[in-house]
Amino acid sequence: MSEFFKITKGDKVKCERLYILECVLEDVLVYKVGKASGHSSKERLLQIVGSYFDKYRVTPVIRIIKDQEVTDVFKKETACHHALAEWSYTPSKSFSGSTEIFRTTKEKVLEVYLDVLSDKEDSRK
Repeated sequence: MSEFFKITKGDKVKCERLYILECVLEDVLVYKVGKASGHSSKERLLQIVGSYFDKYRVTPVIRIIKDQEVTDVFKKETACHHALAEWSYTPSKSFSGSTEIFRTTKEKVLEVYLDVLSDKEDSRK
């Protein structure tokens, strides 16, 4: 197993991270922007995969395309979600994180993410 996916009991990652996941859900390419508070983004990815599997009985195709430690992660995550709201995507079955999914281009999601991280308030209006 890859070192990337090794999570051992007792891992104590206490940082706040803002991530973008690129996902194929129900044969649709979408993006999830989320936070990982108190655990790693890879652990959050695995939680989402498990939750999706429990609902659909298949594993989704998901990869982390951005992952950065940030301050004030709740504010930054909310800013990203507001900026991407018009592209919100709702899967047919809910699973962990399913309310934070967007159907748009990778370029658009990256633009919003980078703008939020650089505090470009005027570009999010």
